Amino acid sequence: MLNKISVLLIVSLFFTFPIFSQQTGNNEVYGQVLFSQNTSGLVRGSGYNKDGTKVMHSNDPMAKPEKNIIVSCHPLSFEAELPPTPNAYVTQKEQTFIPMVLPVTVGTTVYFVNEDQFFHNVYSNTPRSRFNIGRRPPGNSYGQKIKKTGVVQLSCDIHSHMSGTVLSLDTPYFTRADEEGRFKLSNLPDGQYRLEIFHPLYPSGFSEIIELKGGKSLNKSINLNKP
Repeated sequence: MLNKISVLLIVSLFFTFPIFSQQTGNNEVYGQVLFSQNTSGLVRGSGYNKDGTKVMHSNDPMAKPEKNIIVSCHPLSFEAELPPTPNAYVTQKEQTFIPMVLPVTVGTTVYFVNEDQFFHNVYSNTPRSRFNIGRRPPGNSYGQKIKKTGVVQLSCDIHSHMSGTVLSLDTPYFTRADEEGRFKLSNLPDGQYRLEIFHPLYPSGFSEIIELKGGKSLNKSINLNKP
């Protein structure tokens, strides 16, 4: 027999700790993001020659737009847990933010590492996510917690041509497409999602509602070149 104190304790614990429903399903979304290979538009991390032509300061593949397409599935019918993203690093190398776009779950601490042989700074004027880590010497690493969702723009007040992006997401289901735009997201629970595409040269992006259930495998071909 439970006494009155035991019952009160159980009720108290029930309302004190949130109850998470276990989401089931082993669904998959895969496909390809089609985009123009012409990167003559805005290229983050680029500078300018005296004749006005653009020049990349780094040949690192992660400084190129085609390696910075992020595909994400945002649950609409359930709430997913949002653990911090591991290994969340942005390096400053050859006057370039690498990667150009870093996707993380909101609340993740991002570490900025100066790999050049001179001072760098990192700051953001993004509303509700403003910060300035100050000027940092070579080899310095500094952690900054990202507290809002959405695009957080990065700049360096020493090298005005430098810019990058932290893409802060309210979902743990995201991936980086390869240089051909191919992607795959696996182990997605049953439910309704908003499928989103972020590409640094297509600020309007892409968004579509999808539903996954019963081990469904959904193939999506998304053309960002269409108006």
